[in-house]
Amino acid sequence: MYKRRVRGWSQHIDFMLLDILCAFLSLLAAFLIVEKDGMLHSLFFWWLALEVALVNTVVMIVMDTYHSVLHHSPWDEMVRLLGQTGNVVLILVVLRLLDQTAEADLPKIALHAVPLYLVSCYIMRQAYKSFLKKKHHIHNRHSMLIALETSQIPTVIPRILRSNYGIYRFSGIAVMGNDNSEEQVRQALGRVREEYPEVDTIPVVATADTLEQYLTNNWVDEIYLDVPPKTDMPVELINSLMRMGITIHTALTSLDDIESRHKNVEWICGHLTITTSLGYITGRDLFLKRLMDVMGGLIGSLITVLLIPPVGLAILLSDPGPIFFSQTRIGENGKKFQMYKFRSMYMDAEERKKQVALENGQEDHLMFKMEHDPRIIGKRQGPDGKWKKGVGGWLRALSLDEFPQFFNVLKGDMSLVGTRPPTVDEWHRYEPYHRSRMSTRPGITGLWQVSGRSNIRDFDTVVRMDREYIENWSLKQDIHILFKTVWVVFKRIGTM
Repeated sequence: MYKRRVRGWSQHIDFMLLDILCAFLSLLAAFLIVEKDGMLHSLFFWWLALEVALVNTVVMIVMDTYHSVLHHSPWDEMVRLLGQTGNVVLILVVLRLLDQTAEADLPKIALHAVPLYLVSCYIMRQAYKSFLKKKHHIHNRHSMLIALETSQIPTVIPRILRSNYGIYRFSGIAVMGNDNSEEQVRQALGRVREEYPEVDTIPVVATADTLEQYLTNNWVDEIYLDVPPKTDMPVELINSLMRMGITIHTALTSLDDIESRHKNVEWICGHLTITTSLGYITGRDLFLKRLMDVMGGLIGSLITVLLIPPVGLAILLSDPGPIFFSQTRIGENGKKFQMYKFRSMYMDAEERKKQVALENGQEDHLMFKMEHDPRIIGKRQGPDGKWKKGVGGWLRALSLDEFPQFFNVLKGDMSLVGTRPPTVDEWHRYEPYHRSRMSTRPGITGLWQVSGRSNIRDFDTVVRMDREYIENWSLKQDIHILFKTVWVVFKRIGTM
């Protein structure tokens, strides 16, 4: 029976437990150095130890510290460890500031505990990875046979060898198809041998006709079957091998030409399917992203409420009318929603938009942006030719007009980080490939905004950046964009 390997952070629970043990021992040593042994009998020490363990665990899960851990170089491991430790220390500092009941000299303890943790955890990771690799090579827990056509050997075999890390012992190669003469196979293996000499340890043991007979007399745990493009699936062979109790991994290389790099096998409506998509997010990451949105939305909504009196008064004095502006925008996968902003334009701005766009040669642009938009409240040109911002200009320059969108974030129409939602008329003029940018929930900020905002006016560049964000999405990237947004707003980069 095949035991499916655990995926996600839970497959690295052994590393995580060792990590927490290193943190506990480092904290214990720091207390013994600074406070001697008196504090070890205090409830504060054990509470702090639990706090460190919980915070460290959450940071490891969120940052996905141990993703592909066996592939990490020593330098990459150090960078990841420093990033993880920095985040843990930052969170613990905030928690301690909120709780002033400390019974020990925490700064001194931290000065001892953090270096001890960095050294011990780094050594632990390197040693444990070395142990695992050695263990896999010694015990060879899984015997695997590779079944493929001769033409696939130069590309498939190297990919398998560099991704194995000793998990499998390759017992042999079965040459499928008709181009299986000894000379052809020898030449194909010779091309691989130059870079991977270990291919000599994998003998050619069977062809498509003799594979069943070979497996009847020889022990194999699993088979890697690579079906080349435009080749029929050998269903009868697979069923026959399945009846023998052998686990078969079938590679669907015919899907390699599909542009999406996110492909997953799923059961949909009772059928086994290959799901392809521009972006991919796990249930865990979706929960964490929404949790971050709710927390950020609550804080942002509170700030918005505090901004209403001063901002509202400034708008009313400059241009009497509603202080909020609501507009229909296009959200995820074409869904319409009402987006809120502080009103920074005159009441007739929407009616004047077509005329202003025509006068400035932007009537056919898919993204309307003007450096000096006369519809903005208080925007005017002085006798010296210089433009004055006015109330609306300052609201935009300081991004204060965007704050009501935190209400949209709480409602679930938007996210803190995503792509900017287009207007309905812009959406109707999109080409098919433009619509890919709306395959995710729109955001208050995003990769485009922190890369120049209004300085980037080429719409195809915006689409490319949005696709890049979706294809490479990660919670870590969202956090990076949020911090960079604060810097961009503070420096007023790309404002008009």
